[in-house]
Amino acid sequence: MPTRTRFEATARIGYAALTLLLAVGMAFSIRRFSSVTDEQIAWIRNKENDISLVERLRWSGELIVSHGRGYLLSGDRELLAEAHGARAQFEENVRALRGRALSPTSLELVGEIEREARNFIRLQDELFAARQRSEDMRPLVRRFDAELRPRRGELDVHVARLVEHKQDVVEQCYDIAKSERVRLERRLYGVLGLLVLTGVGIAWYFTRRLGGLYHQVREAREAARRAVAARDELMGILAHDLRNPLGAITVKAAMMRRGADSERTRQHAASIENVAMRMERLIRTMLDVAIMESSRFSVTPAPCAVDDLVRETVEIFGPLSESKQIRFEQRVSEPGLAIHAERERVLQVLSNLLGNALKFTPQGGHVTLSVDREEAMVRFSVADTGPGIPRENLASLFERFWKDEAPGEKGTGLGLYIAKGIVDAHGGRIWVESEVGRGTRFYFTLPIADPAAREAPAAEVGAPLHPA
Repeated sequence: MPTRTRFEATARIGYAALTLLLAVGMAFSIRRFSSVTDEQIAWIRNKENDISLVERLRWSGELIVSHGRGYLLSGDRELLAEAHGARAQFEENVRALRGRALSPTSLELVGEIEREARNFIRLQDELFAARQRSEDMRPLVRRFDAELRPRRGELDVHVARLVEHKQDVVEQCYDIAKSERVRLERRLYGVLGLLVLTGVGIAWYFTRRLGGLYHQVREAREAARRAVAARDELMGILAHDLRNPLGAITVKAAMMRRGADSERTRQHAASIENVAMRMERLIRTMLDVAIMESSRFSVTPAPCAVDDLVRETVEIFGPLSESKQIRFEQRVSEPGLAIHAERERVLQVLSNLLGNALKFTPQGGHVTLSVDREEAMVRFSVADTGPGIPRENLASLFERFWKDEAPGEKGTGLGLYIAKGIVDAHGGRIWVESEVGRGTRFYFTLPIADPAAREAPAAEVGAPLHPA
């Protein structure tokens, strides 16, 4: 598995593990918080129900006393029935309290209330029986106030003690809930701290990995730069050293062609001469690239007539366009234009652009060379009706060794790179516009010549090159 793919897979696994850990931690925290909250709410609700039962017990006790006294005073049978109903409610409340999960203290308090209630009810029944036998109620009321009121006070005291106990239990419940919340909070902070430490560990790990990859990439880039520099230096040395023997071969082949005794020898000599000339052009290209890469490329500009450049270009490419059955047109918008440039270098740019246009334009197509004036610059354009260039390739056209070969055609991929270097060295600009299926148009601009300086001697001007 490549390093980048392996690193990306490791990073995804690491971040997925961290995300899963965060999700599990949050789910645990939420579940635990919900569970504790439910337990505390149920506990508090249970204790509040106990207090409600005690309050109902107190209220039914009050009804027993009030209805019983009312019956003693009035002899009303309905009050007697209501007193017995209050007794039944009191006993039911006592049974309900005993049926709940009470603490030993609560059970003891409920037992005391129950004993006091029995004593009270026993005395009250005696008074009720005496009331039924006697019409004089005054002794009964005095006995009620003398004997039952104290017992009623005792019953109230026991009920009040049970209520206070239940309130204390509720307060303890709140205290326990508070301590449980603090304990849960500490646990959650512990989980959060664990998650933070895990995240820091994962971040540290990937930082180390990224740092190592960065150093590897930097070392690889530096090695590639040294390799490219060595290659360019070797290419320049070889190109320079090959020019002299290749020139000698060209001269010898020309002499053999002119002095040949037979047609066969003359053809062989011409073939050798053509091959040598192609090699010389290739060597010139290699030298130009080496000089451009070393930022020592320079031009010697001088006033140069545009009409002469166009005429010489037509003489070179006119026969080639006719042989390929491609219509080649020229248009100069303003006669007498002159540019401040090195003539041979401009012809080199035009030759490269027109050669590409004719190479990619199909039979019956159309190639146009146009020249227009734009303020202090002269704009050249070479348009063709070829297949066009995809949009994603436009940004790479002027890079070294980039090429889009036509069927049956070969090239070095350096022509447009050198053309850009030449135009940049003159202070101009080169660009391209293309649409797939509708052809391509290359533009470049060069400075216009000052009419007063057309007769002045040319001065050598050097400009550092910034390759695309």
